[in-house]
Amino acid sequence: MTLFVFIPAGYVVFLSLLRWNLIDVHAQFVGLGNYVHLFASQSFQQALSNTLILGVGQIVILLPLGLFLALLLDMGLRGTRIYRTVMFGPYVLPLVASGLVWTLLYNQNFGLINQVLSWVHINGPNWLGTSGFALLAVLIMTVWQYLGYYMLIFLGGLQNVSVSLKEAAAIDGANDRQTFWHVTLPALSPSLFFALVICTIQAFQIFDQVYVMTGGGPDGSTSTLVYYIYNEGFQMYNIGTAAAASMVLLILLALLTWLQVRLGRRWVVEE
Repeated sequence: MTLFVFIPAGYVVFLSLLRWNLIDVHAQFVGLGNYVHLFASQSFQQALSNTLILGVGQIVILLPLGLFLALLLDMGLRGTRIYRTVMFGPYVLPLVASGLVWTLLYNQNFGLINQVLSWVHINGPNWLGTSGFALLAVLIMTVWQYLGYYMLIFLGGLQNVSVSLKEAAAIDGANDRQTFWHVTLPALSPSLFFALVICTIQAFQIFDQVYVMTGGGPDGSTSTLVYYIYNEGFQMYNIGTAAAASMVLLILLALLTWLQVRLGRRWVVEE
């Protein structure tokens, strides 16, 4: 932990106080100047905004949809193992490979998505080349990639719900909807909390799909915090700015996780 976490993290804090291009022997100490420049930068503000949009989009779509699919699989339908394997399949694929496939699917001229839209007389947009659609395209691909993972989290939680509680609710005259809201969902709250925290962290770490599919474009409309850090550090060689952005990312994730833990104590039901 000291060698691979604490020392590198401390070095990043030190770099965030310097102006250095990774090539010059001497670096200039600027104190908090990198942070002031960061929050005045429109590109950083756009990257932060895009990251927040993707984070909210993932939480709003992934968690309810993953829970819905888990409920279907928990009903004991025929072929459950096949459905579970198919849904979880995208998660084990490399993000770079998935990004390349989706780039072809989104192609304006020969992509399958626009071909299907043309069958119903809809002129498909330039998904990855238009600011209004590029971020949505990244979100759709990300939901497809991670949906099976959250489905399995909720499925594991559903299978641990006490059968005796459901039977007691049925004896008391509760219907399926009442049983879900008052028995199943409270018992599932630890899984929901875990999924919420992990989904938030994953949203703030989005990089591979953006790098492969859009390169942060067009006009920065799909740039995320991690992509911004990569671009500043290893494309523009603004090491101090990249390090400062890394510290901002760390602080944001720490605050969000702390807030989720504090609020989670109010609604997570311990077994």
